[in-house]
Amino acid sequence: MDRAYPPINNLLEQAACITGRSKEATGEVEPTEGYKGRQIKKLIEFANANNLWIDLSPLNITYMDKGGENEVFHDGKSSVIKLNNFEYAGDDLENFFIRINAHNKFFSNVPYQMIGFSYNSRQEFSAVLTQPYILAEREATEDEIVEYMEALGFETDYIDEFHNDQYEVFDAVPNNVLYGIDKDLYFIDTQIRLKK
Repeated sequence: MDRAYPPINNLLEQAACITGRSKEATGEVEPTEGYKGRQIKKLIEFANANNLWIDLSPLNITYMDKGGENEVFHDGKSSVIKLNNFEYAGDDLENFFIRINAHNKFFSNVPYQMIGFSYNSRQEFSAVLTQPYILAEREATEDEIVEYMEALGFETDYIDEFHNDQYEVFDAVPNNVLYGIDKDLYFIDTQIRLKK
Protein backbone atom coordinates (compact mmCIF):
# COMPACT_ATOMS: atom_id res chain seq x y z
CA MET A 1 0.00 0.00 0.00
CA ASP A 2 2.93 2.38 0.62
CA ARG A 3 3.83 2.24 -3.06
CA ALA A 4 0.49 3.80 -3.96
CA TYR A 5 1.53 7.04 -2.24
CA PRO A 6 5.09 7.89 -3.36
CA PRO A 7 5.46 11.15 -1.34
CA ILE A 8 5.05 9.21 1.89
CA ASN A 9 6.76 6.03 0.78
CA ASN A 10 8.72 4.53 3.68
CA LEU A 11 7.29 6.94 6.28
CA LEU A 12 6.76 4.10 8.74
CA GLU A 13 10.37 2.92 8.32
CA GLN A 14 11.76 6.45 8.59
CA ALA A 15 9.84 7.17 11.79
CA ALA A 16 10.93 3.83 13.27
CA CYS A 17 14.58 4.68 12.55
CA ILE A 18 14.20 8.08 14.22
CA THR A 19 12.78 6.54 17.39
CA GLY A 20 15.53 3.91 17.44
CA ARG A 21 18.30 6.48 16.97
CA SER A 22 16.79 8.69 19.65
CA LYS A 23 16.84 5.79 22.11
CA GLU A 24 20.45 4.88 21.20
CA ALA A 25 21.55 8.48 21.71
CA THR A 26 20.36 8.46 25.32
CA GLY A 27 22.35 5.32 26.12
CA GLU A 28 22.38 4.55 29.84
CA VAL A 29 22.06 8.21 30.81
CA GLU A 30 18.27 8.38 30.76
CA PRO A 31 15.76 6.04 32.43
CA THR A 32 13.43 4.18 30.06
CA GLU A 33 10.52 6.51 30.94
CA GLY A 34 12.50 9.30 29.26
CA TYR A 35 12.82 7.46 25.94
CA LYS A 36 9.23 8.10 24.95
CA GLY A 37 9.40 11.86 25.56
CA ARG A 38 12.64 12.18 23.60
CA GLN A 39 11.29 9.99 20.79
CA ILE A 40 8.12 12.07 20.51
CA LYS A 41 10.19 15.26 20.40
CA LYS A 42 12.29 13.82 17.54
CA LEU A 43 9.17 12.73 15.64
CA ILE A 44 7.67 16.22 16.01
CA GLU A 45 10.89 17.68 14.58
CA PHE A 46 10.70 15.15 11.74
CA ALA A 47 7.05 16.07 11.05
CA ASN A 48 7.89 19.80 11.03
CA ALA A 49 10.91 19.37 8.74
CA ASN A 50 9.02 17.24 6.23
CA ASN A 51 5.55 18.81 6.33
CA LEU A 52 3.98 15.60 7.63
CA TRP A 53 1.16 17.16 9.65
CA ILE A 54 -2.34 15.97 8.77
CA ASP A 55 -5.22 18.34 9.45
CA LEU A 56 -8.41 16.28 9.66
CA SER A 57 -10.76 19.26 10.03
CA PRO A 58 -11.26 19.99 6.30
CA LEU A 59 -11.64 16.31 5.42
CA ASN A 60 -15.04 14.77 4.80
CA ILE A 61 -14.70 12.04 7.41
CA THR A 62 -17.04 10.51 9.98
CA TYR A 63 -16.09 9.80 13.58
CA MET A 64 -16.58 6.10 14.36
CA ASP A 65 -15.12 5.18 17.73
CA LYS A 66 -12.47 5.83 20.38
CA GLY A 67 -10.42 3.29 22.31
CA GLY A 68 -7.45 3.37 24.65
CA GLU A 69 -5.05 4.48 21.93
CA ASN A 70 -7.04 5.20 18.76
CA GLU A 71 -9.60 7.70 17.60
CA VAL A 72 -11.16 6.14 14.51
CA PHE A 73 -12.75 7.87 11.50
CA HIS A 74 -14.19 6.62 8.19
CA ASP A 75 -13.43 8.44 4.97
CA GLY A 76 -16.77 7.43 3.46
CA LYS A 77 -15.07 5.29 0.88
CA SER A 78 -12.59 2.49 1.43
CA SER A 79 -10.43 3.54 4.37
CA VAL A 80 -10.43 3.98 8.11
CA ILE A 81 -8.21 6.69 9.60
CA LYS A 82 -6.80 6.12 13.06
CA LEU A 83 -5.12 8.69 15.28
CA ASN A 84 -2.88 6.54 17.47
CA ASN A 85 -1.52 8.24 20.60
CA PHE A 86 1.15 5.57 21.25
CA GLU A 87 -0.50 4.68 24.59
CA TYR A 88 0.10 0.94 24.24
CA ALA A 89 3.75 1.40 23.25
CA GLY A 90 4.67 1.77 26.89
CA ASP A 91 7.83 3.77 27.59
CA ASP A 92 9.48 3.08 24.22
CA LEU A 93 7.93 3.99 20.85
CA GLU A 94 9.93 1.24 19.17
CA ASN A 95 7.22 -1.10 20.51
CA PHE A 96 4.64 0.73 18.38
CA PHE A 97 6.68 0.27 15.20
CA ILE A 98 7.40 -3.38 15.98
CA ARG A 99 3.67 -3.93 16.40
CA ILE A 100 2.66 -2.18 13.17
CA ASN A 101 5.31 -4.01 11.12
CA ALA A 102 4.33 -7.38 12.63
CA HIS A 103 0.66 -6.62 12.01
CA ASN A 104 1.36 -5.90 8.34
CA LYS A 105 3.39 -9.11 8.08
CA PHE A 106 0.77 -11.42 9.59
CA PHE A 107 -2.45 -9.61 8.66
CA SER A 108 -1.54 -8.26 5.24
CA ASN A 109 -5.17 -8.32 4.07
CA VAL A 110 -5.82 -5.31 6.33
CA PRO A 111 -2.48 -3.45 6.52
CA TYR A 112 -1.71 -0.22 8.30
CA GLN A 113 -0.14 2.64 6.40
CA MET A 114 1.34 5.59 8.23
CA ILE A 115 0.55 8.85 6.42
CA GLY A 116 1.66 11.50 8.89
CA PHE A 117 1.14 12.96 12.35
CA SER A 118 -1.52 14.96 14.12
CA TYR A 119 -2.94 15.73 17.54
CA ASN A 120 -6.03 13.88 18.72
CA SER A 121 -9.04 15.43 20.47
CA ARG A 122 -7.13 15.34 23.79
CA GLN A 123 -4.21 17.18 22.16
CA GLU A 124 -1.96 14.11 22.34
CA PHE A 125 0.68 13.71 19.66
CA SER A 126 -0.47 10.88 17.42
CA ALA A 127 0.51 8.87 14.38
CA VAL A 128 -2.05 9.05 11.58
CA LEU A 129 -2.65 5.57 10.20
CA THR A 130 -4.93 4.36 7.47
CA GLN A 131 -6.34 0.89 7.13
CA PRO A 132 -8.80 -0.59 4.63
CA TYR A 133 -12.44 -0.36 5.65
CA ILE A 134 -13.78 -3.89 5.95
CA LEU A 135 -17.26 -4.86 4.88
CA ALA A 136 -18.03 -7.37 7.59
CA GLU A 137 -20.77 -9.90 7.87
CA ARG A 138 -20.16 -10.21 11.63
CA GLU A 139 -17.47 -10.44 14.28
CA ALA A 140 -15.27 -13.54 14.08
CA THR A 141 -15.87 -16.28 16.63
CA GLU A 142 -13.23 -17.33 19.13
CA ASP A 143 -12.90 -20.71 17.38
CA GLU A 144 -12.36 -19.03 13.99
CA ILE A 145 -9.68 -16.78 15.48
CA VAL A 146 -7.86 -19.74 17.06
CA GLU A 147 -7.99 -21.72 13.81
CA TYR A 148 -6.65 -18.76 11.81
CA MET A 149 -3.81 -18.06 14.25
CA GLU A 150 -2.79 -21.71 14.39
CA ALA A 151 -2.73 -21.76 10.58
CA LEU A 152 -0.23 -18.87 10.79
CA GLY A 153 1.98 -21.01 13.05
CA PHE A 154 1.00 -19.49 16.40
CA GLU A 155 0.29 -21.49 19.53
CA THR A 156 -2.67 -20.64 21.73
CA ASP A 157 -1.85 -19.43 25.24
CA TYR A 158 -5.34 -18.25 26.17
CA ILE A 159 -8.52 -17.78 24.15
CA ASP A 160 -7.29 -14.36 22.92
CA GLU A 161 -3.50 -14.72 23.27
CA PHE A 162 -1.06 -16.47 20.96
CA HIS A 163 2.67 -16.76 20.42
CA ASN A 164 5.23 -18.06 17.98
CA ASP A 165 9.00 -18.08 18.40
CA GLN A 166 9.22 -14.30 17.83
CA TYR A 167 5.95 -12.58 18.71
CA GLU A 168 3.08 -12.55 21.16
CA VAL A 169 -0.34 -11.54 19.83
CA PHE A 170 -3.02 -10.63 22.32
CA ASP A 171 -6.39 -8.92 22.46
CA ALA A 172 -7.41 -11.06 19.47
CA VAL A 173 -11.05 -10.96 20.56
CA PRO A 174 -14.13 -11.06 18.33
CA ASN A 175 -14.69 -7.27 18.28
CA ASN A 176 -11.08 -6.83 17.04
CA VAL A 177 -11.39 -9.51 14.34
CA LEU A 178 -14.04 -9.26 11.66
CA TYR A 179 -15.56 -11.97 9.47
CA GLY A 180 -15.73 -10.29 6.07
CA ILE A 181 -18.46 -10.65 3.49
CA ASP A 182 -15.79 -12.47 1.46
CA LYS A 183 -15.58 -15.12 4.27
CA ASP A 184 -12.03 -14.07 5.25
CA LEU A 185 -10.93 -12.93 8.72
CA TYR A 186 -9.62 -9.41 9.26
CA PHE A 187 -7.57 -8.67 12.36
CA ILE A 188 -8.20 -4.94 12.60
CA ASP A 189 -6.94 -4.08 16.07
CA THR A 190 -4.86 -6.61 17.99
CA GLN A 191 -1.79 -6.03 20.14
CA ILE A 192 1.56 -7.53 19.14
CA ARG A 193 4.90 -7.46 20.92
CA LEU A 194 8.21 -9.23 20.70
CA LYS A 195 8.28 -12.41 22.70
CA LYS A 196 10.15 -12.02 25.97
